[in-house]
Amino acid sequence: MQINRKTRNITKYLKHLQPSELYMLGLIVHPGVETRLKNLGFDVPLVPGQRVLPPARKGPACRRNAEGFDIIHRDRPKETAYRQVVWTWTQFAGRNHTEEKSKVVDVPYQRYPRTHVLPYSIELEVKVRADGQAYVVAGPFINDESSTMVATNSANMMREALGGFEVLDKNLTSWVNAPIRRLHWQLLPPGRNPWESALPALEDVVEHAPAGNQGVLRARLSAVGAKKPDFVAIGLGGFEGYAVFGFARWKLCVLECPHVNNATYVLPMESWEHVAQMTKAEILDAGAHIARIVHTRHWFDALNSVLTDGRKAA
Repeated sequence: MQINRKTRNITKYLKHLQPSELYMLGLIVHPGVETRLKNLGFDVPLVPGQRVLPPARKGPACRRNAEGFDIIHRDRPKETAYRQVVWTWTQFAGRNHTEEKSKVVDVPYQRYPRTHVLPYSIELEVKVRADGQAYVVAGPFINDESSTMVATNSANMMREALGGFEVLDKNLTSWVNAPIRRLHWQLLPPGRNPWESALPALEDVVEHAPAGNQGVLRARLSAVGAKKPDFVAIGLGGFEGYAVFGFARWKLCVLECPHVNNATYVLPMESWEHVAQMTKAEILDAGAHIARIVHTRHWFDALNSVLTDGRKAA
């Protein structure tokens, strides 16, 4: 049975399952579903093993899955937090001459304390049964209380992205084995100067960010680009707005997050293909990165310091 409405708790659709039994959420692929999958970033014709993290813009459940969420503690006293903005001013530069200056500054404001919950990072995957029927699925999940929150959000994510979901309790071993291929990144044409070649696509990333964040994001991307990366890639699906800059000579990748007041991640680069096939949870995991540079006014100095160490290591 396909469920096309938002659900508050997935357990009401699991009464036919045994405790701790495995199940998946999914839909049979028909032309309407295939069109939606293409819009999410899947390659068409579909190939078993393709995986995509649905983009946050599809709805609240997709946003929780791709970006995480904050628990706001309204029962606690407010605290001072900071947001980054580009401050622009006009400076006297000689007789009858002025010039415009700008810099990134931290602006303090009061807010309730909050705890950030990491994204669930549940991906949609194309699978084919032994009889040849194609499905798009998420999971598997365990029919127990500990999995309820993630499975419920995943069901709502499928409703937002694909129009609905089904609970699949079929024999999970009946799926045809296929290599996993994540479609999360677009490697931009390198050319003689990868940074110059990537500028139009990166400017599009900036323009899709909230208006108040664009100046700060543009300044950060330009600072990384000035280090002359060997390649640049932009995120697709749930990685929309992210950019990766690869420095083969230092064996490092710089992963820039579009959200102001988040962080930039410096990752080891055994190979670009290895990084590209990591899940979002793996990339953001504390053990997966060399450095995490928080978005504050010290960001530019911290970036220089990390890449200077990279030059020394090389």
